[in-house]
Amino acid sequence: MTIMDVIKKALLPLAAMAFWLWMVKTIMGVTGNTDLFMFLFLAGLPFGIHKMCIILIPRGYDVGGTVGMIALSVIVGGLLGSLMIPYYIVRAIYVTIRYIVKR
Repeated sequence: MTIMDVIKKALLPLAAMAFWLWMVKTIMGVTGNTDLFMFLFLAGLPFGIHKMCIILIPRGYDVGGTVGMIALSVIVGGLLGSLMIPYYIVRAIYVTIRYIVKR
């Protein structure tokens, strides 16, 4: 394992995640109160939506059904992504510790 692996698998994802969470916190702070469910949904959206757009592909529906399936994909993708955030954090810590121990 090289330092480039640590940068690609640990530092860059954590930096991007920290930036995204800061942006969501800033957006949610405009109203003065923070809804925890909406915060988790918006925070997890970029981490889970690409998985749900592959699983739920609307075919053979009319316009209303297609929009409904896309909305369902976005909702489930955001919730799934909020569950993936701790996984990415643990993976980054694991990669960093593995690099330090093998060194």
